[in-house]
Amino acid sequence: MRRLLPLAVLVLPFALTFCDNSDDNNNIIAIGPVVNGNVTIYDDCDSVSFNAAIAPGTCTKAGTTTLSAFNAELTANQSVAAWRFAPTALTVTLGGTIAAFNTGGENHTFTEVANFGGGIVPALNTAAGTPVEAPECAALASNALIAPGATFTTDQADAVGVEHYQCCIHPWMRANVTIVAR
Repeated sequence: MRRLLPLAVLVLPFALTFCDNSDDNNNIIAIGPVVNGNVTIYDDCDSVSFNAAIAPGTCTKAGTTTLSAFNAELTANQSVAAWRFAPTALTVTLGGTIAAFNTGGENHTFTEVANFGGGIVPALNTAAGTPVEAPECAALASNALIAPGATFTTDQADAVGVEHYQCCIHPWMRANVTIVAR
């Protein structure tokens, strides 16, 4: 063992110099575990008033916010507090995903956007002060809706940075996700 110690002292600095955790393009190769994130989607729609005014099945739960109260709060604040993502900021690692679970009574989306903007409902965009529809919302696939009780899982994070997610129906529902190396 003592004969190997001088060899280790000579070789170790070279090994540390030439053996790092990056590839030929200087991209970091992950060493640690993947960290995923979870987001809960909330709303508080009163099924009687929402279904009567919009369409049957618009709201499937017995929340306490009537459509009239929803519209009044939206007009006053450009958002409705009970319609939200929680948390609104989270961190995941490269390779991680985000599971968005809809606990509310309405359909929602959890859509990655380059920049926050309006959604697919012009009247809600105007009331929320986001008149310009986000391009990602304009290109929304019909299967992107997250039904009450359902979960949507994002693709794996593939770059370090900040990603923005919003509901393309209720555009004030937003989250920022920070992607970090692992």
